[in-house]
Amino acid sequence: MRFLIDLFLKIACKGFMFSWEFLKLSSMKYVFFGSLIFFLFACSDVNKGNQLSTISALNKTLDSIQVVLEKNEIDTIAALGAATNAVELRIKNNYYADTIDMELGKKMDAYKVMRRTIEPLSRSFNMLKSALEEEKVVLSNLQSDIDNGNGNRKEFSNYVTFESNKVNQMRKLLKEYVDQKVKTMKTFHALHDELDAFSMELVRKNAAKLVKQ
Repeated sequence: MRFLIDLFLKIACKGFMFSWEFLKLSSMKYVFFGSLIFFLFACSDVNKGNQLSTISALNKTLDSIQVVLEKNEIDTIAALGAATNAVELRIKNNYYADTIDMELGKKMDAYKVMRRTIEPLSRSFNMLKSALEEEKVVLSNLQSDIDNGNGNRKEFSNYVTFESNKVNQMRKLLKEYVDQKVKTMKTFHALHDELDAFSMELVRKNAAKLVKQ
């Protein structure tokens, strides 16, 4: 009988040790998975914060682009185009000379180049203005999706990078527009009044000749 009791106690103790080890392993497993889940959520929150911060910075860049663009709008661009075109036509239809005036030729060449940039400038301005409005809507929607966890979260970083590239491209286009606008207006102010007066004088002289005939 004593032998049976000792045997039972040994088995029971071994079973208890096994159960305790099992419990310890199970607890460690749950702690590990719990830590892993916490780490993943923490990383997700960091990514979300970075993404939202980037979008906020992009919105500020768009606001800056809009301010610069509006300051460099040529509000009389239609009148500017009509005026320069009229000067060219008056000179073309009324200037007759046996010899070539090199100085006048240089001025006319520069004036023609300037006039031809007016319409592209208008298109560039309108394109940038539309692109700014569209990008603000896109960033607003993307910000909402990231904030609320809508859509494919794995692609959020790629979406933010894509929109960042678009905004950077807009900055480059703005610089090109402003540089060309400054160059165009500089040439206009340097030559328009002189050539306009010259063209009107040609018209008067030719009109006087016709009256004499």
